[in-house]
Amino acid sequence: MPDRLQDRFLGRSSLATILAVIAVLRLAALFLSQSELGFDEAQYVLWARNFDFGYFTKPPLIAWTIAAETRICGEGAACVRSFVPIVNSGTAFVLALLAARLYGARTGFWTGIFFVIMPGIAVSSFLITTDPFLLFFWALALVAVFMQIESPGLKPAVLFGVAAGLGLNAKYAMIYLPALVALAGALMPELRGKLFRRESLVALGLMLLLIAPNLVWNALHGFATFEHTANDNIGWSLERINGWKGFEFFAAQFGIAGPVIFGAMLNALFLKARTETPRTDVLLLVLSWPILFAITIQGFLAHANVNWAATAYPAGVIVATALVIRHRWRFFFWTNLLVCGLVSLVVLVGTAVFDPADAPRAGKQLRQLAGWQTTATSLEALAGRTGASRIVVESRALTAGIAYALRDSDLKVLAYLPKGETPTDQFQLERPWNGEGERHGTLLLGIGDDDLKRLGARKLGTIDAPIYASDDGTMPVYGFPDPADQGGSNR
Repeated sequence: MPDRLQDRFLGRSSLATILAVIAVLRLAALFLSQSELGFDEAQYVLWARNFDFGYFTKPPLIAWTIAAETRICGEGAACVRSFVPIVNSGTAFVLALLAARLYGARTGFWTGIFFVIMPGIAVSSFLITTDPFLLFFWALALVAVFMQIESPGLKPAVLFGVAAGLGLNAKYAMIYLPALVALAGALMPELRGKLFRRESLVALGLMLLLIAPNLVWNALHGFATFEHTANDNIGWSLERINGWKGFEFFAAQFGIAGPVIFGAMLNALFLKARTETPRTDVLLLVLSWPILFAITIQGFLAHANVNWAATAYPAGVIVATALVIRHRWRFFFWTNLLVCGLVSLVVLVGTAVFDPADAPRAGKQLRQLAGWQTTATSLEALAGRTGASRIVVESRALTAGIAYALRDSDLKVLAYLPKGETPTDQFQLERPWNGEGERHGTLLLGIGDDDLKRLGARKLGTIDAPIYASDDGTMPVYGFPDPADQGGSNR
């Protein structure tokens, strides 16, 4: 049989060079991009201005990372996102090292390539989110798990504890991995003596020690992050049960991982496709598939974002790659390489040259990345004409985007929080406004009609606002009559 490409591979240094080149190209695309920060990204930058051990909707690592980035590079969109392509390539390299350890150098090389060109990874490389950091520490913790299996001792336990603790500070989904390791020990008797040891307590202790400051922060703030996760992310209720959402989430995974990688994972699970080391295959399946099943169920019970099962893929891509490159048909290998490679290239070039402001109205996800600075400039102009010194905004998304765009302005941005209601985001926690204080010089944006009527506000003008929240590229802005016109009332 002629030599196949999947039977060839380069050494670790060559793989590191390839992954570094991919990271550099993605960095270049970021600095060429016309994209602005989306509201979630803007929120993280504003958090980063105030060091803390926790924030309302996320643990603190993403804010700490952005704080370090912005000290070096500034608060522009490209600078804020600049570390992500590097982290994604780093995760690919760690997974390649682990795959080589489990299945040989050939599998290791292609695991690194296949992971870095996964559609989900390609897209995530151009946004600042918690997932890239979570996946990096997840990959390190996976290395520790297999080190423990091969040679039980203190060193892998320390590595696991540190990686898992830092991963929890990135995103609470890191907690899945210790649970999956325990499940593996329960299902695979030959692993129990290696996974359930005194050193495991050291790993858990280090993990808890590293997340402890965040737990204390939550305790001091009414367990805000936990409540957000339970109510807004999980949010189970009879009213939210949806027979299609779970299927939609599951089907979307073909796009996140690529059809061949996800198909190979399905083949390994349901058709029991195996390599020459079947118990390793089974262990990797135990460390991946329960996450996909759990989030699919979550989709049926409420909702599930397509990226919520991202932690299934560090282990999943290794076993899938091992199967794909061993398959007698070249079709699967070439399909994955070409399809995912093309998607990655399109995302790269699109980031560099496409202006999200040109996205159609239906493209809400892209429209979130444009129009904020224009909206902020229009608000500043209106504030100058009306003598306003503050703007009150409703909704976390709109508040984050406006507050970031006006971060260097004298115009103060506050979050609308009606009296008696509990804060539901960081802005309502730190900068609330309920209408009972000084009203003169206040602009209102995005406030509902009932609240505007209750507050006694009147329309002051319409501004250019080419953002996701506007259907026609404009938004009305409201305010209050001069106190002198109200008989001195401060309503």
